Amino acid sequence: MKTAVLFGARQSFGFELCSVLLEKGYEVFAIDHQDWITDQQEENWLLIGRNANVRYRELSNEKEFIHQTLMEEECLYIIPTIDYFNRCNTNVREQLLAQLQGFLEHKNIKECLLLIHPHATERKQSSFAGKLVTLIELLKQMHHVQEFCLSDILCEEKTSAPENETWDNTGENMVALDKGYISNATKKVLRYMEQKKLLENDS
Repeated sequence: MKTAVLFGARQSFGFELCSVLLEKGYEVFAIDHQDWITDQQEENWLLIGRNANVRYRELSNEKEFIHQTLMEEECLYIIPTIDYFNRCNTNVREQLLAQLQGFLEHKNIKECLLLIHPHATERKQSSFAGKLVTLIELLKQMHHVQEFCLSDILCEEKTSAPENETWDNTGENMVALDKGYISNATKKVLRYMEQKKLLENDS
């Protein structure tokens, strides 16, 4: 079984997905960014942080490349861009882009990556969005990359959110996502991963 390497593991979507993966018995290498962590997230993490199947690592700068830590393991790198679009933090976004750039520089092994995107209208044009798209297209040329867009299956299920529960691509504060939406989305993402056998070892 591959290790699920999950970025943004303490964020809204990432935390829920981490919890579901652990409930199913998968091994998770959870990653988050020091600039992102809040007191509430610290408290939430106590619920799953002692699980024997989870390891945790915080990234603090753009020079830390997680791939070097996991070179001996077969992994599925899961990147919920939904959280990176939802919370606007320049340092965190640059750290993510640096991680993706690192995959381009290590061509000797083909890695497996799954990127989980929000609805297209929620990915407003920005320098981050442009850099992300460019890196993804380059990654597809040398690694196994899959993209999962939540709008493909969830746009009809998502109820209208109150004004304080919309996407924020300009401010630094996290905007709450509907818990029911997140729960349904993570279950469908897990089903997708299992149907595609993304967490099974390559034969």
